[in-house]
Amino acid sequence: MNNKASNPTSNTPTALASWMRGLARELEHQGCDARALFNEAGLDFALLDEPEARYPVPQTTLLWQKAVAATGDETLGLKAIRHITPATFHAVGLSVMASETLEQAFGRMRRFVDLVTDASEIELLSTDHEFVVELKLREGAQPAHQSTDGFLCLLANAGKGLGDPSLVPQRVELGRPAPQANNLDFFEKSFAAPLEFGCNTMRIVYELSMVRTRLKGANPLIAEHLDQASQAAIERLKPASSVSKKVRTWVVNHLTQGAPSIEEAASYMNMSARNLQRKLADEGTNLASIVDEIRQTEAAHRLKQSQDSLTAIALDLGFSDASAFSRACKRWFGKSPSDVRGA
Repeated sequence: MNNKASNPTSNTPTALASWMRGLARELEHQGCDARALFNEAGLDFALLDEPEARYPVPQTTLLWQKAVAATGDETLGLKAIRHITPATFHAVGLSVMASETLEQAFGRMRRFVDLVTDASEIELLSTDHEFVVELKLREGAQPAHQSTDGFLCLLANAGKGLGDPSLVPQRVELGRPAPQANNLDFFEKSFAAPLEFGCNTMRIVYELSMVRTRLKGANPLIAEHLDQASQAAIERLKPASSVSKKVRTWVVNHLTQGAPSIEEAASYMNMSARNLQRKLADEGTNLASIVDEIRQTEAAHRLKQSQDSLTAIALDLGFSDASAFSRACKRWFGKSPSDVRGA
């Protein structure tokens, strides 16, 4: 097989090749030679059907530019997602579909966004009345407007995708310039929410109570298994020499002793704390995030699959007591450990 663009350098942001399948289908729908455009952009068309293949973001940006030039259609990103299915995004797309609430679904997207692309990250913020999903581009990443249009539109329509069309945002803030006047209506209908263009942030704002509404298709057990598959896929993306991978393995083996400090982790890695922080940041993570992800994954598994007491689970995960564990569960799952176990 031609592996062109399937092995980008470690410093190049990448995205799942399957994410571009929607663009390929839309190009074909509009009568364009999708394969030829992929080749012009230096992308191996055959990788679209490889579940874990990845494309370099600079070349996908070039592809979007060529696609817009070929079609004259600035709404291409919004049309491409019509050909997207949950399985396009590996296990994370399927686990989102099994989430209990929209808040939990967005939590999964935030946690596993690197599986879809490491060019951006998702931040979740909540106030007394609002819940904000913010898409942030990582340093050096410059995806095409059409790519972020499509991704943000998928996020804004997550409620509809999860079976409840009433779960719509209060507003959507886009960093891109306003589209041409004749395309504005299509943008507004696609997002199904008031739009603001030329913003300094890319954010989707919901009413807080809306994202905490229980979804009818929830299946926590299936979601847990899919989360494990997503985490395993992310680990496979990391080279064997990955600093975060080594730190993660060490944390798993030492968590019963309590949440490790950066100094303890640095001592194990035989480097200074500052150097370890920098290396983890270069890989898009930090020690606190690694510890939190391990705890969340293990908590979900233990609460569902074991009869261990809540105190025993809390201590095994390095919490000082069951109360601290309970607070963490409410942050992760939106419910107490007992409710997670009984769901």
